[in-house]
Amino acid sequence: MSAEGNREFLRLLKKDIEYFERAIGRFEDLIPRVSAPVQDQWRLQAQARRNFALELEILLEKAEGCLDGSVGLDKNKKPSDSLFC
Repeated sequence: MSAEGNREFLRLLKKDIEYFERAIGRFEDLIPRVSAPVQDQWRLQAQARRNFALELEILLEKAEGCLDGSVGLDKNKKPSDSLFC
């Protein structure tokens, strides 16, 4: 994939993450309107989605680091930080 293609992919991924975070906010706004048993399930689902969004952000940062060539230059990073670059 070309550098331009990589940048476009990262731009789209950022856009998807932002959409996902907004959806989580809207999802959580609905919780008070729902009965208590369903609220617990929704909270668990919202937490799972929040965790997934966080994992996507971490992967995005690593991908951006690979694209920029900055991964591997920092001597303080663990070897696992530069996996797949």
